[in-house]
Amino acid sequence: MRNMRLVCYLVTSAIPGVSAFLRIPKITKRSGRHIWRRRALFVLGCLVVAFLLVVLIDSAVYNNKVHAGITIAGRSVAGLTRDEAAIRVEQSVKEAWGTEVTLKSGSKTWTITPADVGLKVDVKTAVSVAMDITREGNLLTNLGRRLKLLSTDEDVALQGAYDGNLMARVLYAVAQQLDLAPVDAGIAVDGDDARFLEGRKGLLVDRATLREQLKTALLTFRPVEITVPMRVKEPTLVVEDHRQAVEDAGSMVGGPVTLRSGDGNQWELTPEQIGAYMGFVSDDNDGVSTLGVFLSADKMSPFLKEVAAKVDVEPVDARFKTSGGKVWVELGKMGRALDFEATARALTAAALSTTDRTAKTVMIEVEPDLMAKEAEAMGIRTRLSTFTTKYEGTPERQTNVRIATEYTSYVILAPGEEYDFIKQIGPRTAERGYQLAPGIAYREMEDVLGGGICQVSTTLFNAAFFAGLKIVERKNHSIYIDHYPKGRDATATSNGPNMRFLNDTKHHILIRGASDGITTTFDIYGTDDGRKVNHSTGDFYNKTRRAVWEIKASWLKPGVTRIRVTGQEGRSIDVLRTVTAKDGTVIHEDKFMSTWKMITREVEVGVGSTTTTTLPAPTADSEPGATPAPTTGTTIP
Repeated sequence: MRNMRLVCYLVTSAIPGVSAFLRIPKITKRSGRHIWRRRALFVLGCLVVAFLLVVLIDSAVYNNKVHAGITIAGRSVAGLTRDEAAIRVEQSVKEAWGTEVTLKSGSKTWTITPADVGLKVDVKTAVSVAMDITREGNLLTNLGRRLKLLSTDEDVALQGAYDGNLMARVLYAVAQQLDLAPVDAGIAVDGDDARFLEGRKGLLVDRATLREQLKTALLTFRPVEITVPMRVKEPTLVVEDHRQAVEDAGSMVGGPVTLRSGDGNQWELTPEQIGAYMGFVSDDNDGVSTLGVFLSADKMSPFLKEVAAKVDVEPVDARFKTSGGKVWVELGKMGRALDFEATARALTAAALSTTDRTAKTVMIEVEPDLMAKEAEAMGIRTRLSTFTTKYEGTPERQTNVRIATEYTSYVILAPGEEYDFIKQIGPRTAERGYQLAPGIAYREMEDVLGGGICQVSTTLFNAAFFAGLKIVERKNHSIYIDHYPKGRDATATSNGPNMRFLNDTKHHILIRGASDGITTTFDIYGTDDGRKVNHSTGDFYNKTRRAVWEIKASWLKPGVTRIRVTGQEGRSIDVLRTVTAKDGTVIHEDKFMSTWKMITREVEVGVGSTTTTTLPAPTADSEPGATPAPTTGTTIP
């Protein structure tokens, strides 16, 4: 209001004759009313002008600044620009970072700092809110807010976020000391004596409310004391009549109970076990809540699992049997499993009996995942393709090939489903049986876990190739391997190339593999839809002669050479495949490209006093690892 008084003074001083005009002279009866009306209008005009001047001055003073009367978390930011206000608030937060909020409950207290909950303060948003208080509304709204701020302050709360895990730890620490869990009505058993236990209400920390109160208090960065909010939790079980339950509990622990299975096995529950397995429930008898007692399947779960391990019989899925190109379905078998709940009810009845305290296991039938009818409906009736590869290798490699074939075999793909080789074989670890064996590692063969599995991926790729299935992914090895079909090898690594194909037929297909570690065969079965596969393999092209890099080796005798990297000739080849339907329509037209980069042959050459050894580049048909006879010449790296 100081601004308003100043403006009125300026207005009355600046307008000549205003002060004199406002003095009330003697007036006649005739002109009195007219003169007072003019003077009233004049005063009103002055007030309007004064008001407008106040608004203009206020707008000019706080242009792009926080208006007077606005604070953030109790800290004045009036007259500051956005950046200045942010700096001031950040500095205030930094100075008050160690401020503690006290949680109190009776005689117990806990002190919490912003760091304890990983508090992060959003100063930028708070400053934006402060700036917008007099700007976000319409003209009249903003004007009203500005006038109100001349006499009344408005505080903007800081906003921020906490670390959920740290906050949960704080609340858990408080609740651990204060929580009083509700107690259900029940029966305590001591030997063969049973007595009733009254239930009671629980009192728990209201964590949701405390979480919000604590966050708000911490963001003020002022010492605050909070009384820990509590909530009442009713017990699950509250009863009025417990007489029959006490009598039943006494009967149940009066002696052991025997459980027998149909195959002659039996187990005995002692009175102590029976007491430990008791459960309680509230029944409504003519409007009176009555306590009931029973043997709980949940509490007996460990015991019942031991029983199930003896009596359960796993179901057997229907399976596809094959011989040559024929396929047929072998019937599965129903299984049986212990019914925990029903067996617990039978034990309860036996425990309540005063004569025959024997119960029988209750079994339920378990269907196999794949029934014979479902298997027949899949349409797996004939062999669509077969392919075999043969390579002896080391005993370790044979083990890897055999294991990988087992993991990739007997897979059923639904129409539209994809086969993923790497996903199917799983991790290649020693725990899963894989051994160290030669495998391709960029330029050379090195011992790796699972070395040799690419024989499996290559064999399966060719089976899918000749079944006319859609090939999704396939890549050749980095080193040319001549015991695989030219241009039809398929490498697969955990973090690199993979071999994938799609069942794009209208029926299920079955993939079966068999391997002794040397000879590996994959068959693909399904419904013959008349597909025909035609393919052709081109000649090698883009040939690059293998370079030779000789390394002068002072550690070798003159005339002695040793191959460090065999190397290979660079080359490429294409394989074309056309898959046609029964009516001649083209289903797939594929071009499988294979490229092997030239790898320099590295040779260590023992040096003499006058000559060095140069090796001629071998031809593509040279035996890998062979050492040609040295000749005398100049070494050119």
